[in-house]
Amino acid sequence: MRDLSTTIAVLALILVGWYALNRWGLSVYPDDPSAGGEYTVIRWASDPNPARTEQMALFNRLYEDKKVRVVLDPSADVQKILTQAAAGSGPDVFDIYSYATFALYASKGVMVELNDYMREAKLNLDDFWLHRRNALAVPIADVPAEANEYERFRIFAVPNNITVSVTFLNRSLYDAVQRERHVQNLAMPPLPWNHWTWWDYVLLCQALTKKSADGRRYETFGSGGAGFGGGLNNFIYQAGGSFLNDDGTGIALDSPAGATAAQYLYDLVNTFHVVPSAEDQSAQTGGGGWGGQSILGLYSAGKLGTILIGRWGLIKVRREARFTTEIYPMPRYVPYEEWERWMSDPEIRANPSLRDGPWGEISETGRHRGKAGEMGGRVTAIRKGTQHEREAFYFLEYLSSPDFNNLLTKDADAFGSRKQFSERYFSQPDPEFPDEDQHRSALLDAMEHPVAEQAAAYGAAFDITRLQGALGTNLINAAYQPADSTARQTYRFLGRMPDQSVESNPTVGQAAVTEMSARMRESLAKAKRNRTLSSRSHVLDLLGIAILLVAIGVGLAFYARRQRAEMDA
Repeated sequence: MRDLSTTIAVLALILVGWYALNRWGLSVYPDDPSAGGEYTVIRWASDPNPARTEQMALFNRLYEDKKVRVVLDPSADVQKILTQAAAGSGPDVFDIYSYATFALYASKGVMVELNDYMREAKLNLDDFWLHRRNALAVPIADVPAEANEYERFRIFAVPNNITVSVTFLNRSLYDAVQRERHVQNLAMPPLPWNHWTWWDYVLLCQALTKKSADGRRYETFGSGGAGFGGGLNNFIYQAGGSFLNDDGTGIALDSPAGATAAQYLYDLVNTFHVVPSAEDQSAQTGGGGWGGQSILGLYSAGKLGTILIGRWGLIKVRREARFTTEIYPMPRYVPYEEWERWMSDPEIRANPSLRDGPWGEISETGRHRGKAGEMGGRVTAIRKGTQHEREAFYFLEYLSSPDFNNLLTKDADAFGSRKQFSERYFSQPDPEFPDEDQHRSALLDAMEHPVAEQAAAYGAAFDITRLQGALGTNLINAAYQPADSTARQTYRFLGRMPDQSVESNPTVGQAAVTEMSARMRESLAKAKRNRTLSSRSHVLDLLGIAILLVAIGVGLAFYARRQRAEMDA
């Protein structure tokens, strides 16, 4: 008996020790965030960006008196959110990454209307960036213009962060290439400046694109292509066009601006060879963790000279890059012919500030032409059906607070939800990041040229967005045949060596936007037909069904009467 008791005691000690090791030593068992039910726990569906950790910790500290805590659900996948919402489960609050996704969620009715909460918290849409309003609220039709915003809009989200693309430059790579070219007696393209152009960007990226000694592989590419954020859309806006018309009911891609933008992306990869193709990118090794194999990961690993991306990319760069990053405005669109004219004049070529004409830097109007950047970012909504609606709004209120905005901006998670906080932060150096003082001018410039995101109408936003992505991928992979196989465009001054030329077929972009616009219009028309069918009155349908049922009933009654008559006979 004593042996049995000893054995049980030893086993109990082993189990307790094993639990203690896993619970407190190895942290296998997570802490209970509710502390045994003392706190209401809000689940936040977002991305696994490392910045989320401190953002949640700050909320938990500030709202300690409310007994509310937030925990991360590290995925805001659209289909997952919709499926869980339909089942009455899922996160309490969730991030939305595009206007197209917001429009989809609004059509599905999965977000809580925030008007009463916003009024009570004394928050209004004018507190936020104007160009992000369409991803926060849905206008209410037939409301007098003098009505307040709570009467003119159904508000469903608040902004979390705001992003507009800028240019990240690997300054360490630039300096190394400059030294090499100096030895070879070759001029180095100048560093970017506030009013540089698409074609200046090509020159810089060519210099930063390097092959191995045997010439068989690329060690670095000068550019990551259209980049994160607005992507190809940015090029289209800069050239004076757009993907859609103003209300999203028509496709505007197949315009001269659309063709110009598509041609530029095609040429970056396939004519100038400064952007990795899909095959090249898969052969490169980026960093690990969040964003590892994306162009941000490749840039952070030193494999790209530049990327076009929002300031949020600095989160990974700060943690992983072993080189100095400088930030400049995105290059602006200028017609190639105008740029070639400038380059043909030795005096203007040596001093870009002398660039003249309607696109030139010598005039205030000219130097700002061709600048545009799509304003995106995350907005956050409350899931309809959550059991913690009031507590969930505390989190949205926090996202609008100075505390969160200051933390987010300092952590480089793009811009804050309120423009005044970002302008205040970038108006003076941050002593914690003295090396980033150079960034401020470009970031302030980016705030002045935003374009609101667009989304297709009739519930077609997601399908049109998918086709937009396919267009960019196909251009990179040279999947389009030119509209005119005999056409030639000579790019002077854009060869690998000074004063060399390079040729391209200038009708590839035209062919690409023509083909993709046809597919987009077909998708939009199908969505419109489906919307019309689903929204039309069903009175006639119901009347027809009723008549059919009456006819069936009459027929059955007649058949039964006839059967009885035959039996009686």
